[in-house]
Amino acid sequence: METNRKAILVLLLLAGLGALLISETPVQTVKKLHSIKVSISPKIDGSLDEEVWQEPPTVDDIFITYNPSDGEVLPQKTRVWVAHDEDNLYFAVHCHDTEPDRIKTSVTKRDNMFSDDWFGIALDALGSRQCLYEFFVNPSGIQGDLYNTPASGENSAPDWVWYSGGTLVEDGYTLEIHVPLKSIRFKHGENVGMNILFWRRINRLGMSGAWPQIDPGSGLYNSATEVKFDRLSRQLLLEFLPSVTYGNIWDRQTPDAWSEGDGQVEAGISGKVGITSASTAEFTVNPDFSQVESDTFQITRNRRYPIFYSEKRPFFMEAGDQFDLVGSVNNLWTAVHTRKIVDPVWGTRLTGDLQKFSFAGLVAADRWPGRALEEENNFYRDQKAHYMIGRGKYGLGGDNYLGFLYSGKELGDYHNRVLALDSILRFGKAHRLKANIITTTTQDPQTDESYGGNAYNAQYIYSTQSFFGSIGLEKYDRDFQMDTAFYQRTGIFYTDLWLVPTFTIKSDRLPWLKSIQPVFATSYTHDYHTGMNDRYLNIGANINTLLNGQFTVAWDIIRDESWEGTTYDTGGFWGGGSIQALKWLNLGFSYTFDTPIYYNEQDSFGGRRRLLEPALTFQPMKTLSLRLSYQYTDFDRRDSGEDVYDYHIFYSRGTYQPNRHLFFRALLQYDSDLDVIMGDLLASYELVPGTVLHVGYGSLHENIAWDAVNRRWFNDLQMREFYHKSQSFFVKCSYRLQF
Repeated sequence: METNRKAILVLLLLAGLGALLISETPVQTVKKLHSIKVSISPKIDGSLDEEVWQEPPTVDDIFITYNPSDGEVLPQKTRVWVAHDEDNLYFAVHCHDTEPDRIKTSVTKRDNMFSDDWFGIALDALGSRQCLYEFFVNPSGIQGDLYNTPASGENSAPDWVWYSGGTLVEDGYTLEIHVPLKSIRFKHGENVGMNILFWRRINRLGMSGAWPQIDPGSGLYNSATEVKFDRLSRQLLLEFLPSVTYGNIWDRQTPDAWSEGDGQVEAGISGKVGITSASTAEFTVNPDFSQVESDTFQITRNRRYPIFYSEKRPFFMEAGDQFDLVGSVNNLWTAVHTRKIVDPVWGTRLTGDLQKFSFAGLVAADRWPGRALEEENNFYRDQKAHYMIGRGKYGLGGDNYLGFLYSGKELGDYHNRVLALDSILRFGKAHRLKANIITTTTQDPQTDESYGGNAYNAQYIYSTQSFFGSIGLEKYDRDFQMDTAFYQRTGIFYTDLWLVPTFTIKSDRLPWLKSIQPVFATSYTHDYHTGMNDRYLNIGANINTLLNGQFTVAWDIIRDESWEGTTYDTGGFWGGGSIQALKWLNLGFSYTFDTPIYYNEQDSFGGRRRLLEPALTFQPMKTLSLRLSYQYTDFDRRDSGEDVYDYHIFYSRGTYQPNRHLFFRALLQYDSDLDVIMGDLLASYELVPGTVLHVGYGSLHENIAWDAVNRRWFNDLQMREFYHKSQSFFVKCSYRLQF
């Protein structure tokens, strides 16, 4: 107990020192920007030889770091040019580097270049400070694009049509970027204002900087400066995306015979209609939701809560971040998890902005609830579930807003209807409050019950260059139910506290060390169902180094978790990190030793667990990459030492991309608990997002036995062996028609 008190006092002292730490921040010359009007579009090849780029740079100033610490000058010089015509935005960048041989770059698929050096643009095209289009380019011209909102943060799902080029030069690298106005929502007319911010990442230093400087108290949205365009034309988008998919699956029926393939051809179409330059209607009919990227294996043994799988279907991927609620502290992962719409027939979406008000709506029909069940009658046989989701936000200045959300599921006489309010409020220089209120009602004809429940979430955040702190509160009623959401528990009250000071290290003796962040975290949970309490107290540290090194160590001093009427001490130690050891080699490692619960309603008990996760990424050339990882879990019974299970997951992924359009991937995974090996081969050609050709082959090998007498597959530890149990083949083609 004395040790615990000392640890707490030390962390509180460090937090207090971090809050008082004052450092001198270099001063940028931040001003409103004016774009250069061009009459001839520059050729987007990464070479800055066009006449427009011979003008003085739009931005020629220092970039100030925001990662791993705030307030330092980014060591290398960066110059930026901004230009436009009535239908397009253009950017040119010269990223100077005194060590050009150490620049890290790759030729890879979109959104997979963030481990390289890169330059980025955060564009608030509506000037509302409520959403950001983020465009990133590495030195090879490979793109990454994210959509950022105050409620949900960054989302890599949207892929817009834009163009980029990059080339290495003697003193660094140069980039060109072309963003068609049809790809974004904006305000058209004379003297149009947008807000803009520029980023740069130097991988080997592990440092990221921005112009203008990102003020932790003000946030990303409020740090951007205004850029003026003398005239931007109205863009009325009309787009169609037809797709055709052929798929075939074969299952092994006996050790010597395969089933007939069930080859199917599916055709579908989706489209967008620009109502104004700032609002769009979208639709999809018989959509192709085939998963080009398979779900990665996860540890499924001994889990208290369901596994979260991210959305991978194109139409819904672009919708997810528009419906998130801000303020959820711990329990509610997302208010609208579109994978709950399992087998959609059609879907429509409407999004737009009207001055300070933004809106989004989604309606979809799901045939999955009406499917035939093998072992029981389906109460909702042949019926479709209809999901109706509506979102609105009213800007209150800066990134502050007041929002509402409606989400409903209707299935015959069943319904689940939810109404929520949420808000962000900044006050002072470093204070922020996030909160939401959710009320739900459910009518279930199967049980002839009607019930409702509420949820309340609030989080206060204090953030400066040298200190981060937060206090969170949440409460969920016992009968809370939200069919569109992903959450873990109902009937709980939860509160937590985080204190994280940041110490920037500037030492000649430790030149490799960039910053240290001591971490103090504690939480308390009360379960209204059982009347029992969970407690958590953790201390640790985040350490940032050169070579993009990021390391964490932590100790759960107290971790009491209640389950089935018993409270268990589940604390332990964990740590890990990653480092770009060489330009062509990234290493990662994590280790956990703790004492979790074995979750079983009949026989729960405390255990001892060791979890080991090494990983490496090997990149011998810009176009070739290999990722290897391994997860090992050993779980023993604490009272007797009996081995309960060992769990192994191997993952390997090799990619070869000769150019930005053509992509080859080989994936191999092994899960020892399921005793399966999955292989996945993919060849892909993408001209622009939406205009793609995919050819894929998948196989599954399972360790199983064959009963020749009864002619069936069964599990037998002595007789089983690996059989090639199933295989699949698919071809998908889609073409983006834009007018």
